[in-house]
Amino acid sequence: MKDDGIRYLTGQNTLQALPDIKIILELISKRVSLNDTLNTLVEYLEANSKEMICSILLLDDENRLRHGAAPNLPQDYIRSIDGTEIGPNKGTCGTAAFRNQQVVVTDIANDPLWVEFKDLALIYDLRACWSTPIRSSTGDVLGTFAIYYNKPCKPSEFHLQLIDQAVYLAAIAIEHARVEENLVKSEQQSHQLRIQLTEAIESLTEGFALYDADDRLVLCNSKYREFYQESADLLVPGQRFEDHIRISAHRGQVADAVGREEEWVQERVKQHQNPKRSYRQKLGNGRWLLISEQKTAGGGIAGVRTDITRQVLYEEELRASFHLIESIRILLEKYIVDSDSSQVFEDLLLTILNTSDSEFGFIAEVQGVESGSPSFVIRASKSRSAKVGLPGFETGPLSEILGSDLLESFFDQIVKSREAVISCQPGEEPRLCSMAQDLFGKELKSCLGLPIYSQGNLAGVAVIANRSAGYSEQYVEFLKPLLITGGTLIKACRNEMIRVKNEQALQVSEERFSRIFHLNPLGKVIINFNTEQLMDVNESFLITTQYAREEILGKTIHELNLFADSVHWQEIVGIARKEGMVYDQETLLQAKGGEIRSIQCYACSIQTTGEPLLLVMFKDLTEQKHARELNRQLQIQLQHGEKMKAMGQLAAEVAHEFNNILVGINMNAELLLLTEENELPEEYRGPLEEIKNSGERATELIKQMLSFGRKKEPNPSWINLKTLFESHQKMYQRILGEGIKLQLDLESNTKPAWADEAELEQALMNLVVNARDAMPEGGTLSIRTQNVLFTEDQPVREYVTIPGSYSQISVIDNGCGMSAETVEQIFEPFFTTKPAEMGTGLGLSTVFRDISNNGGFISVESHLGEGTEFRIYLPQEQGKTVETHANATAASHDPIIGGSETLLVCDNEESVLIVVSALLEKLGYSVIKALGPHQAIRAARSHNGKISLLLTDFNMPEMNGQQLAKQLVEFDPDLKVILLSGMTGDIPEYVDEFELIQKPAQIGLLAQKIRKVLGDEH
Repeated sequence: MKDDGIRYLTGQNTLQALPDIKIILELISKRVSLNDTLNTLVEYLEANSKEMICSILLLDDENRLRHGAAPNLPQDYIRSIDGTEIGPNKGTCGTAAFRNQQVVVTDIANDPLWVEFKDLALIYDLRACWSTPIRSSTGDVLGTFAIYYNKPCKPSEFHLQLIDQAVYLAAIAIEHARVEENLVKSEQQSHQLRIQLTEAIESLTEGFALYDADDRLVLCNSKYREFYQESADLLVPGQRFEDHIRISAHRGQVADAVGREEEWVQERVKQHQNPKRSYRQKLGNGRWLLISEQKTAGGGIAGVRTDITRQVLYEEELRASFHLIESIRILLEKYIVDSDSSQVFEDLLLTILNTSDSEFGFIAEVQGVESGSPSFVIRASKSRSAKVGLPGFETGPLSEILGSDLLESFFDQIVKSREAVISCQPGEEPRLCSMAQDLFGKELKSCLGLPIYSQGNLAGVAVIANRSAGYSEQYVEFLKPLLITGGTLIKACRNEMIRVKNEQALQVSEERFSRIFHLNPLGKVIINFNTEQLMDVNESFLITTQYAREEILGKTIHELNLFADSVHWQEIVGIARKEGMVYDQETLLQAKGGEIRSIQCYACSIQTTGEPLLLVMFKDLTEQKHARELNRQLQIQLQHGEKMKAMGQLAAEVAHEFNNILVGINMNAELLLLTEENELPEEYRGPLEEIKNSGERATELIKQMLSFGRKKEPNPSWINLKTLFESHQKMYQRILGEGIKLQLDLESNTKPAWADEAELEQALMNLVVNARDAMPEGGTLSIRTQNVLFTEDQPVREYVTIPGSYSQISVIDNGCGMSAETVEQIFEPFFTTKPAEMGTGLGLSTVFRDISNNGGFISVESHLGEGTEFRIYLPQEQGKTVETHANATAASHDPIIGGSETLLVCDNEESVLIVVSALLEKLGYSVIKALGPHQAIRAARSHNGKISLLLTDFNMPEMNGQQLAKQLVEFDPDLKVILLSGMTGDIPEYVDEFELIQKPAQIGLLAQKIRKVLGDEH
């Protein structure tokens, strides 16, 4: 007794007094009622422990406890507590059912759980009560099992085991009674369930798995995979049982394993390898499985997983399923233990006939599936006989009829549908009837054709006939596990045949390997993995290393010092040890004379019966590395040039579309500015001027984009760089301003460069402007020229890789400089570090394009805070001179002049057509508008008066402006023509006598051009 007055019960109670499951099972088998079964259980328990009073309460659908069995409790007490609703303080039983856990009250008089029922219990001298919930197979509370004592006390270890066993037996009895009750209520559903349970393993709720003597999976059905769906990817033949359940446990699939995965795995493996009885397993998803395992004759394990969450298994419904499983087990065991491929078809057919209780049948192997035209070869044929009074099977005739066209349509139907073919009416297949009579001397009553698959491929066709109960789709499902087994065995049979052929080919292969090894152009060496001694080498290895065979065989890698980079060699060996293969490792090989060779190395480990070996193969890259480096530089230049070309095309397309928009913006602004002062408020003129100025800035941007993307070929000539820079010195200084000093360092012997002068001038102008922007507080800009020569052997740091002589132009400033990241992108189109109002990002990309177009290249070197140097390289030839000339163009700012003639304006953009026409009308002209060339032709021919001039867009989809002009000039030879275009690069250099203006044109330039074409008199 403890200090608190509560004592542990001890005594003569032993484990032999615990109730046996046979008590309940015997009562269930005799169909004893639930009340009598529970009373029998309680009386048995009380008989083995005189002091305790047992009670079983059942939980109804309203969560109330109802009397189940208590033969020795007072009837008044039973009636008082019958129907008590469960809750957190409803005595021991009500609380245990509510919490779904065991509750032990050692002293009813002082326990708060008994406040409501204490007086009632004390009347009948009930002082202690231990209550345990009775749970269903799914974990739901079915009721409670309680033990009362007439004195305060605590349960001993014996009592705890007795309670567990009593609860387990009570649960069996209650569940069985409830299932019986449900089965009575749903006889039709139960009948259907029994039918399903007799079908093939695949259609049952049974999961089946077979493991061989090495505990590796041979096969399992889809229901088995469904039960373990979280680890179904591991359920493949050859997978170790322990590996599967370990991963299942760590994925949380088994509830009992959570938190004790490794301990559970060890227990489960031991239980699996020494199966004794069935037991229950709760999955993480709440489902319960009944696991049954047994050892096979071959030392393997056959396991069945039954879902006992929703139904109870009955022996009668499972008889056919277990018979099928046993047939599969026997069939597999035979070929797992001692495979005889010549008998596999005979044994498979016999198993199918026995399982299906069919009268006769045969199996055909499918061949030629890979070619798409399968053929069938009969492998086994059997018919039931009853000689010597015992039913059995005898081998049937394998006549030529089975290989003829007789079965062609029947087999084709199976192949095309990939499903079983059932024929229960003999008249449906007269050829099959004839076959049955000819081959087996039997009448065909029913027939079933079954496809046998192996890993998704048709491996065979089984035909069985004359089953007394006939054949159905459900029966086909029943036979599927056996068919899957057959597919596995046929595959194993074929693999065995392949293995024999492979063994025969192995000897030939070894001879070939020897030749391939020694004659291979790659250097090869076989090394002992442990000692690193050289075991064998080929001729290519000897040629590369300059060793003789006898000098190196038997020596180690370190003794020969073969690998100059020993650390890298050890890394290669380490990777080969860990992963088995090493690919594309470049390292250094040291030849006999000390010469270092660059090699590309491959290595793979070779597992042999003796010590492990390492095969090393290498390719000598020494002669290729220089050529590869030159090729890499060429690829960089080519890729950069292609990117510039693509961006140029994009810029040209964008500029063409943007030109039409700018025409509307610029000319509408000019149109409004031409309005009389009294008709346009003065406060509007300022914004209009801003619109006009913004449009003109956009126009300049478009010109840059057009220049960047134009397709016109450069017009190169020989340029004297010294003369060029001296003639442009003053202009460069004006651009730089007074705060920046210009220095020219021009070598007099710099040879003429071959380039397009206009493009070179534009490139230099962009570089001067960039230098000015990089020195906002002043500085110095230096321009230098010199001759440079690049040879093939010279390591080139710049982009160029084509050897030859070049004229170098260096443009050097001491401004803010650029970061390495900026230098990487400096020639990218639209990349700029300037604010949006100061730069477009096209300047340096245009420079790159212009220099590249002339066969040269440009590089840049810059550091933040240290300035920037651009170096331009242009191709040159000796002895060439060129005279330079300066072209000065002056912009005309003459007054805008209009006229009174009739003009035909044509454009396929309506907005452009409207604004141009409005401006010309504002200048006094009569305007005929035409939206597209066809409308222009109709307007010209239908107009009664004289049309003086055609003003048309050049780029139109139906026909271009030049084609339109030629048609109208043929109609009226006096017609004058002006072409407008936003993409001058697409217009021929000479367009007959027609004038050309690029969009968007200012109204002044357009007016001057019109007056020039028409003549000043009007």
